[in-house]
Amino acid sequence: MGMEIIETGDPDAFKQYLQEYENTICGRHPISVFLHMLKHCSTKMKIGFIRYEQSSQCKSMRESSVSYASAAAKVDKSGEEKKD
Repeated sequence: MGMEIIETGDPDAFKQYLQEYENTICGRHPISVFLHMLKHCSTKMKIGFIRYEQSSQCKSMRESSVSYASAAAKVDKSGEEKKD
């Protein structure tokens, strides 16, 4: 869910997610700064996650796991007019 919210580029939705679920995301502060920067940037960017791995799959509430994710941001050209 957190990754889906990050992909929307909405910093307020990401903040809400962190407050509601209290998920410990390493890099949450730089992610928030990046999302705020994109919000105020005239160039539209598209964020997409390209890899996700887990150290293990939890089968009970007593277990823990670390997740690793990587994302890329690129200029969103879908809104541009095609040039001949």
